[in-house]
Amino acid sequence: MINFIPLGGANDIGASCYYLNIEGTGIILDSGTHPRKFGVDSLPQFDFIKDMNVDVALISHAHQDHIDSLPYLVQRHPYIRIVTTPQTRAVAEITLHNSVNILKEQLKDEITIRAYTHEEIDLLIQSIEWRAYEEQFTIDGYRHSSKESIKASFHDAGHILGSAGTLVEHKGRSIFYTGDINLDKQSLLSGAQLPKQKVDIVILECTHGATDSTHLPSRLEEQLRFTTCANKILNRDGSILIPVFALGKMQEMLSTIWRLMQKGSLATTDIYTGGVGRKISTVYDKNRYTVPYNDTDLILSDIPQKDLYDVDHLDDLMRQQCIVLAGSGMIIENTLSYKLTQRWLSQPKFGIFTVGYMDPETPGYRVRHSHKGSLIQLTNASEPQNVSCDVEQFRFSAHSNREGILEIVQRLNPSTVILVHGEHGSIDWMGYSIMKKFPHIKVHGAEIGKQIILFE
Repeated sequence: MINFIPLGGANDIGASCYYLNIEGTGIILDSGTHPRKFGVDSLPQFDFIKDMNVDVALISHAHQDHIDSLPYLVQRHPYIRIVTTPQTRAVAEITLHNSVNILKEQLKDEITIRAYTHEEIDLLIQSIEWRAYEEQFTIDGYRHSSKESIKASFHDAGHILGSAGTLVEHKGRSIFYTGDINLDKQSLLSGAQLPKQKVDIVILECTHGATDSTHLPSRLEEQLRFTTCANKILNRDGSILIPVFALGKMQEMLSTIWRLMQKGSLATTDIYTGGVGRKISTVYDKNRYTVPYNDTDLILSDIPQKDLYDVDHLDDLMRQQCIVLAGSGMIIENTLSYKLTQRWLSQPKFGIFTVGYMDPETPGYRVRHSHKGSLIQLTNASEPQNVSCDVEQFRFSAHSNREGILEIVQRLNPSTVILVHGEHGSIDWMGYSIMKKFPHIKVHGAEIGKQIILFE
């Protein structure tokens, strides 16, 4: 028997974690936290599998919502085997150590959960096995009841460095978990490489399922609009704040901006970056020959950048012209992008550019949907502010649009699709569209804790 239980990230984006049991072998697909929840509430619901076999964790990539609860999973199952791509292992060493510092502050008054330590992360990273793209490996658990082994392999997901779709095969049957996936070429990465064979079950991310992309501009058109809007601000001696995720979005936007400056399309100005994002950029640089990369001659660390963390006072940035790439991407309260946004909003010459997904319950979403001359309240507890700066939203997505998601289904031609990693509107649109376009495919909308029997 093969069964599937979502523990997080079912009809939501956050705390992605899914359990597969294949004839006694327990497999965890991702183990993330929810970016806008805290403590126990941010974790997957591990209690649904507390009496089940848990043998191996296969991690798709190193974003917080896919890996940050891994230390808590290890605390519950200390002998679990962990496998990632080598790039995800390298990035995870940086991001998980950074999470230690964040959790210490968030959980200082918690009694039900403690922050994991740097020492625990060191041990966890040492225990991670890595496998290259398309390298097949065996993942049988201690109580595997079949004579035939379970095989697994990672396939480039085109989302961020090291991101992977996970193919699991047993007795001629196959399950493909997309993770976060992007078929389209980005500034640095070349796009996903799907398994070449037909797949029986697809566990499918639906991030942009609710977004009608037929009227959206192409990446090139968006770059041209970005250049026009940025030059308007820079030419009036203003500065631009771009909230970014330290992993993936910072590297993509840094390379995009630098190329535009090198071509002479974008006015040359100081670029500020810093912190974890800079460390991750060095991992990108070291791996530019080991993954499908668009320009191996581009070295992110060689791009002239000033360090945000060398600025004595954030208000000093208000007195110069620059472009600032600051974490967090959703402008979460108490982060650098949040503190800068509070200052940027009052500056008529300045601009805030949003470039990625914004959870509807985050300050970033409120900023994205504000406009010059409006009133904004960044959080329910904060004071309302006038929006004096320009606010522009751009789409430089690291996820497939909904046509791309349907293309994945068409190319893999499964008998069953399980929809995950999407809000209700995205799940509903994808489910309806798949059933209409591919009537032979059975579709499940995942629900946390609800078991789906895949094969008897």
